[in-house]
Amino acid sequence: MFALLTLPLALAAAVEDAPTKIFTESGVEIRLQEEVFQLFAALNAAGYSEESERRAPPLSAPVYHELRVEVRDALRELRDQPVTDEVRKLFEANPYPVEDYLAAMVAGPGDRISDNAKKLRSRLGPLEKFAEAASLTALFDRLAEAQRALAKGLSTEIETGLGRAGEVIADSKFRAPTSMVVIPNPLDSHDAYRSFEIGTERFVVVGPGLSSGRDRIVYTAVEPYIRAVVDRNWGVASKWRTHWDGVKLSKRILRRYKDGKNYMTVALARALVHRIGGEEEEADDIFVDEQAREGMRWARIANRVWAKAEPGVPFARQARGLVTKYGP
Repeated sequence: MFALLTLPLALAAAVEDAPTKIFTESGVEIRLQEEVFQLFAALNAAGYSEESERRAPPLSAPVYHELRVEVRDALRELRDQPVTDEVRKLFEANPYPVEDYLAAMVAGPGDRISDNAKKLRSRLGPLEKFAEAASLTALFDRLAEAQRALAKGLSTEIETGLGRAGEVIADSKFRAPTSMVVIPNPLDSHDAYRSFEIGTERFVVVGPGLSSGRDRIVYTAVEPYIRAVVDRNWGVASKWRTHWDGVKLSKRILRRYKDGKNYMTVALARALVHRIGGEEEEADDIFVDEQAREGMRWARIANRVWAKAEPGVPFARQARGLVTKYGP
C-alpha cells in the first residue's frame, strides 16, 4: 500500500533487500509488515493508548514496549497537526474493526478480502499522507533490527509451544498451519491479538508480549485438530451435552460460543495451551477463574481431561473414552 518514494533510491533498495520474514522449524511464517507498523503508528499519534500491562498502584500507568515508546516520542509533534486530525476523521467516519483496516492495507489489488476492507481501500488517503509527513518508512527501517529481534524471540517461543503441544497431542496428524502468517506488532498492547484473512491466508497480528503471543499462536494451531476430535466424539459425550443444555440458557455464553461443540473445542484448546505454558499446578485455579469471567465453565474439566490423557498415545485415539468417562 505505501511505497518507498520518500526515501533515496539506494536506501529504498536496502530496505527491500532486508530480511522481513522468519520461518520457524515447523513452518510458521513470522513477518515484519510495514503496513501494520504504519497503521498503528497513525493510531498511536491519533490517541490510541490501550495497554494490557500496567505499573503497580497507585499510578497503574500503562507500560508500553520500548519500540512503542520510541515511535510515540517520534510522532509527538504531529499529534495536534492537521494531518493527524485527518486520520482521526477517517477513523470516525469509518468505524470498522481495525482488522478491516489491516486487510485493506496489506492485501494486494486482486486479493480476496472482507467487504468492509474493500470499502476502505479507496479511503486510505489520510493514512498515506500521514505516513509521508511522519517519514514512517524511514522510521520503520531505523527500527527494523529491533523488530527482527522481537520476531526471533517470538519464533523461539512459538516453536517451543508447538513442540510441547505436539508432545501432548502425540499425533502425527497434528501440523502447524502453513497458511498462517504471524506479524509481531510492538505498537499495540502486550497481549493484543488481531486476526484477518486475505484469500486463503490467515494473518495473525500479536502484541509484543512473547508468552501471550506464543499462547495465541499455539491456540490457533491446535484448535482445528481439537475441533475435528470434538466433531467425531460429540455424540458420545452425553455428560457434556446434558450440561450444555443448561449452560446455553445464558444469552451471553450462547452469543459468544454459538453451540456446544464449539464450547467444548474452546475449553479443550484453552486448557491444552494452559498446560503447555509451564504453569505450576497452583495456577490452575487462576486459569479456571479467568475462564469463568469469559463465560467458560468447562475449564476445570477440560484440564482434567488432559491430565488423564495417557502420554504418548494420540489424543484422537483416546478422546472417546476420556469424554465419555469425564464430564462437567
